[in-house]
Amino acid sequence: MALASGISIDMSPEPILAAIDDYGGSIFDLDHALLVGPELFAASRRALARRMRSVGLKPADRVIVAVGNGPLFLAAWAAVLAEGGSPLLVHVETPPAELKRIARRFLARFVVADALSESDFESVGARAKMLSLDLWSRLVWADFDEPADPRALARLDLPGVPLHPTSGTTGEPKVAVRPAATAVAEVNHYVASIGIDRDDKLLALAPMSHAYAHGWCVVAPMVTGASLVTMRRFNAKLVFRACKECGITILPAVASMLDTLVFGAGDRLHDPQRRVITGGAPLTARTAANFEKASGARARPLYGTTEAGAIAVVRHDDSAKPGGCVGRPFDGVEVQIRRADDIDSESDMREFGPGVGLVHVRSKSVMAGYLNNETIDASPLPDGWFNTGDLGWIDADGALHLRGRRAEVINVSGMKVLPSEVEEVIGRMPGVIEVKVYAGRTRQGLHYVKAAVVAEEGIDVGLIKSHCQEHLVYFKRPGRIILMDALPRSSRGKILREQLP
Repeated sequence: MALASGISIDMSPEPILAAIDDYGGSIFDLDHALLVGPELFAASRRALARRMRSVGLKPADRVIVAVGNGPLFLAAWAAVLAEGGSPLLVHVETPPAELKRIARRFLARFVVADALSESDFESVGARAKMLSLDLWSRLVWADFDEPADPRALARLDLPGVPLHPTSGTTGEPKVAVRPAATAVAEVNHYVASIGIDRDDKLLALAPMSHAYAHGWCVVAPMVTGASLVTMRRFNAKLVFRACKECGITILPAVASMLDTLVFGAGDRLHDPQRRVITGGAPLTARTAANFEKASGARARPLYGTTEAGAIAVVRHDDSAKPGGCVGRPFDGVEVQIRRADDIDSESDMREFGPGVGLVHVRSKSVMAGYLNNETIDASPLPDGWFNTGDLGWIDADGALHLRGRRAEVINVSGMKVLPSEVEEVIGRMPGVIEVKVYAGRTRQGLHYVKAAVVAEEGIDVGLIKSHCQEHLVYFKRPGRIILMDALPRSSRGKILREQLP
């Protein structure tokens, strides 16, 4: 396919479909003590694909996949791809009203979900029916066959191409187009720099809809033949059990999970040979030290983005310490630090430090571009280089150190929240005059969502919370809502972030 930039890229789903067909590993669902071997996985995903076809799925249809961790996630994802659909991955706990908004914005007609009922979808105007094949593959199929939101992207046929929602570098909702070739290239980075093969067993802790966990716990097992152990939601007791009984060799986690695991672990985590990878959010030196003391294993930070895939990781023999260092770039990944246009004053240099600039990356795992109008917009990839929007610097050993992000994206335990999206939802509530959403910080240094709201008389915090409960997935909901008479503004009308409570 020719992109808006004139560059051609392979959009074929065959590399992933071939890997899925050849998969010889097993998937063990900890929550239900269910072992799905290769024969059962193959039979179930093929039956599910036929069922999806019978309810209207056609090649190039976009399907929102809102399924929790487990064999069913992989079966649903694989079935959509096999029928030539484009899976658009969202969190399993996304409420029906938000699913409808996503469907309108990105022209996705169908939703497949396992945490919602037919009546849940019917309440927001969708037609829904149960797809039930056996005890472990029960899904609801919803059809939003209605006029699209005027702001939505124009329809573009991308049969068998996965789509990943992202904030981009501007904080605006986008969809990154990551065809099979880029996903396989990311796994090849893992294989070359960390090592993973069919003898490995991975534990899926983070949501498999999230780009980080999707690469590690969905695509990587399919490509390498490694086996997978899943839990629907992070649960420390289940992690201890899996590590003790299931022979986990690779543990891709988020830093905040490690903080939880060190309490009461005893010897249940102990395995100095286990490869523990953290991504999605920074790994502090304190967390790393506590986890290594409890487990005997060194947690290694990994850096990546939805658009670029894997970028850098701390290897087992690196001397780099956590606290901003994310290691050397993966084999086959190029990284450059380029001066940001707005980091030019002496005060900026004192704040960010010498040598700090915007992290740019180029590799075979970088996306094809953003979905835009009638083509794929590759303009953010001049000469194949992607500007991550993150600030960083490279030390004498070639290791990358991160210093934060220029955009307003809020990182809630590794899940990225767009303030503009939350503002849009609250702003649609009758009686709300204006709203500003921004990051709050706990005493432990963790981010959460805050909202300053100007509203008419009669609108209280409880009403706003109830509205958010209905329209936003849990991690996007404000942890604190402040009612104000007016938002602080400069003489030019710009909201003064530093004066918000």
